[in-house]
Amino acid sequence: MIVITRGSAKATRLRGRFASTTSKAPRKAHANRPPHSPLVSKQYKPSARKPQPQPPSSPPRSSDTLQSLWRRSWLPLSGAALLAGFLGFYIIGTATASLKSCPCRIPREHATPTGRPPALTGDNAEQFDKELDFSEWWMGIAKLRKKLAHHAKGDVLELAMGTGRNLQYYTWEALGEAKPAAGRKASRGITSFTGLDISADMLDVARRRLVAAVPPMAGSEFTMERAMLAGQTGGHLSFLNDRLRLVCSDAHQSLPRPDNATRLSSTETSATYDTIIQTFGLCSVSDPVAVLCNLASAVKPDSGRIFLLEHGKGWYGLVNGLLDKNADKHFEKYGCWWNRDIESLVDQALQKTPGLEIVKLHRPNPMQMGTLVWVELRMRGKK
Repeated sequence: MIVITRGSAKATRLRGRFASTTSKAPRKAHANRPPHSPLVSKQYKPSARKPQPQPPSSPPRSSDTLQSLWRRSWLPLSGAALLAGFLGFYIIGTATASLKSCPCRIPREHATPTGRPPALTGDNAEQFDKELDFSEWWMGIAKLRKKLAHHAKGDVLELAMGTGRNLQYYTWEALGEAKPAAGRKASRGITSFTGLDISADMLDVARRRLVAAVPPMAGSEFTMERAMLAGQTGGHLSFLNDRLRLVCSDAHQSLPRPDNATRLSSTETSATYDTIIQTFGLCSVSDPVAVLCNLASAVKPDSGRIFLLEHGKGWYGLVNGLLDKNADKHFEKYGCWWNRDIESLVDQALQKTPGLEIVKLHRPNPMQMGTLVWVELRMRGKK
């Protein structure tokens, strides 16, 4: 006999009500439940995540000091300081060497250069020459002079030589050798040299430079002749049996023949030079195209070379504008127009002189914004 007590019936009803209000779980989950096992509700617990490793935190700094910043960033700071200092020094140096705080005035286009700087007199010729030392060193012109002089060989003519700033860079050993026979050259260096300029004051400074620059000149005596050279009154200084000469003359007139002219027979080619060099001369003559054509007639065909180092218009309009604005003041002191278009002048000379051609034309110093121009020319021989 089964006796159902009141308490057990009540418990059964509560169990059924609780089962109806719970979430409907799949029956398979309750299939394996043992009979009459009590229901136990489980509380939701979020899945625990593994803690991520944190980088070791540096102790907080109260404030950065100049010393701490320098220790952390001394390398980039040093590079930036050096770059800024170089740019500032270069800009100031270039402005000082070139413009010299010249007032901006309209250039006098009608003023004709004569090759004699207005600020140059017989009393200050040497001092005038020394004033160029800083600007030429700063602009790299001294290195270019040395490179240019390296190409001088055989019978050499230097036009517009001025105070002889190229003399110390030439190779003079061949002048001390025995005089070569007609048509034959020494193994290297200069066998004869003729320096020409229109300023007697500049040539006097160049004469003193020759004694220091040319080893065979030590203790030598020189003769001085006065003559009419192509309508221009000038002088002629002769050294080492006429193998070394200084001639006061105009570059527009007929050029003196080289030393080998006295050793050529009447059947040989007319005397010409193996090398012609001119530094900063086209800016100081009244007709630069005529001077270039004159040089072409004095260089040996095919093997001879004409080397020019000039200054003029550069790559950028801003730089050319500064040259134009200050050209008048520069002309008043130095007697030259530093804003001429050298490349255009060379092209005009090529058109007027059949056989004259460019071997090389480039602007060797990018830091000067293209205002320095190196030109190498030659004359083709007649076939």
